[in-house]
Amino acid sequence: MSHSAEGAMDRLFVAVHLPSEVSSRIQEWADKLAEHVNFKKWVHPQDYHITLQFLGDTPTHRIEELTKGLQQVAGEHKPFKLGIQDAGVFGTSSSPRILWTGVGGDLNALAHLQQSVVSKMQSFGFAPEDRPYRPHITIARKFQGNQKFSLDEIGRGPDPIQWNVQELVLFRTNLQSIPMYETVGVARL
Repeated sequence: MSHSAEGAMDRLFVAVHLPSEVSSRIQEWADKLAEHVNFKKWVHPQDYHITLQFLGDTPTHRIEELTKGLQQVAGEHKPFKLGIQDAGVFGTSSSPRILWTGVGGDLNALAHLQQSVVSKMQSFGFAPEDRPYRPHITIARKFQGNQKFSLDEIGRGPDPIQWNVQELVLFRTNLQSIPMYETVGVARL
């Protein structure tokens, strides 16, 4: 590896990616909502995901070893079912920071997987977050409407749909790109 590449850093996170039929279901709902709810940034459908752990700025050369670590974690878990259900916001209810779709299905399996990822990443020097894990799918950021935001507008969220979680993904954030998240490692359950 050349010396110039050794200093390269990537913003990485570990997540469950959504299959395209699930993303399309969310996108249909988000498109209808966007007609009358004004958020500054709507997430690209290919970027929908459930974060397991945010790793932050990480030397690029570590991607391979982190992927191997995730493959070890994945090998200890069986595939499980999740679904989208409900919707809500983070931040003040009148001017929220984040609009999200909730996650249903086998949340115990998801929590167990998330804890395994966190403890494995801790062994690589990544500190766990101190706030409790709240699985969700971010749909939009930074409400900027003229009227106050009303939770009634988002209703019950997208029509429910389930899928099998069969892999963990290590994503790189490319801030100027659309879609913004690029798969750099995959670990199959």
